[in-house]
Amino acid sequence: MDNGLLLLHTAITIVGIIVLIVKLKVHPAYALIFGILYLGIAAGLGLTGTLEALTGGFGEILAKIGLLIAFGITMGTALSEMGAIDRIVKSLLRIFGKQRSPYALGVTAGTALQAIFADVMLVVTAPVARGLARNIGRNGIPRVAAALVCGILVGLVMMIPSVGSLALSGVIGIPLWRYLLFGTAIGVVTIIATIFLMNLLISHTRFWNAATDEDWEVMDKLDAASAEETFPAAPVTGASSSPDSVTGGSESRTAVLPGTAKASTARPLPPIWLSLTPLVLTLVLVALGSLADVFGIEVDALAFFADPTIALLLGSFVSLMIVLGYKGQDGVKRALDSSFTNLGEVLVLTGLGGSLASLVKVTGLGDVLADFFSASAGPPILLAWLIAVVLHVAIGSVSVAAITSAGILAPVAAMGTIDPILIALAAGAGSVFFMTVHSNFFWMSKNLLGQTTKGAVKIVGVTTSLASVIGLAAVLLLGIFL
Repeated sequence: MDNGLLLLHTAITIVGIIVLIVKLKVHPAYALIFGILYLGIAAGLGLTGTLEALTGGFGEILAKIGLLIAFGITMGTALSEMGAIDRIVKSLLRIFGKQRSPYALGVTAGTALQAIFADVMLVVTAPVARGLARNIGRNGIPRVAAALVCGILVGLVMMIPSVGSLALSGVIGIPLWRYLLFGTAIGVVTIIATIFLMNLLISHTRFWNAATDEDWEVMDKLDAASAEETFPAAPVTGASSSPDSVTGGSESRTAVLPGTAKASTARPLPPIWLSLTPLVLTLVLVALGSLADVFGIEVDALAFFADPTIALLLGSFVSLMIVLGYKGQDGVKRALDSSFTNLGEVLVLTGLGGSLASLVKVTGLGDVLADFFSASAGPPILLAWLIAVVLHVAIGSVSVAAITSAGILAPVAAMGTIDPILIALAAGAGSVFFMTVHSNFFWMSKNLLGQTTKGAVKIVGVTTSLASVIGLAAVLLLGIFL
């Protein structure tokens, strides 16, 4: 197929999916399937080839992260059952205050937690984010969601030892200590500036509409295991309440589902250090695995236990055992029931996002774009950013977009006419531009952070685009001194 037609059909697919969901109110699962079928047939894969891409991509992405999501949500609800989420939220609010707590969450996710894979980090930190959103007050969901998404994705390409940063440093040939130094500086500036501008956009314009952009029903289901003492001042409203049914949608939303905390006050809560042990265990195991990869350490036992799936399995199991000891079988049942309430929808949407990304890969769009840009000329920093932008918008993968962009310009970096770190960071910044419906991370964010599809298009799409542009500006500024 002609390359121009392939680009056109891909653009029609992405825009069409958004229109079906946002304007025509088609369920995201069906909208994604329709988009996948259209692109596969239009790109010439035929009915059989399109079906293979649909099912193969679905299975491939769930094989990678399906269990991560399940175990992560289980650990999150167990932490909530133990009151750990509430105590973390209260600590953040006490130390930083309501207005600054999103900044603390975003910067922490973008720096200290970057030893974790992005999908794992989102699942693990989502319960804390939802707790903050309930307590911040007006516009809690968009502010916290923007901060967490920005922190995770910017850190993915800016902060060592994240997977994206390690790959970029390897492709360009940059010492890890140097990438850590400059990447951290650019990343922190980008995260703080993006959160600040998103807060202005959310709070001082009509950008955000709580009635259509927030999904409190899903929030309440995910947090149904939270004991009533977690939010003692909250009136119990029921699962079907609308976003504005509590305090008119303008104050803190802290209601939980009825009947989710039966007699929970009869047993004491575990110490906070014990409650957080499963989370710390998971983070330490995954971090050890990342460090082993960096230093070339090959130990079978370490590789097994440091695998994110096994690490989260152990973390979720330990968390349930702690719940069992302090809350009994009733507490474990509440945590597990809550874990699997919304798991089906999350997995289906994540799998279909993987199907669309797989289909784009099968059509060869990534190769088409790479060939085009490899023959182009222009300022290396701007070109690295632009290549990554186009690749990410087209194929939906942050890591692939960053690595491909950096790889195309690696010969330029080797010439010594420009500092290689600038090319790598520019490619990283471009690779997060406009994350949307063909990314599984988009659907995970939508389902785990209390947004409707329309709201997620606004928050995830705009936040990543803004972070990409700010990151480019920061890299250009750094270029003045390097």
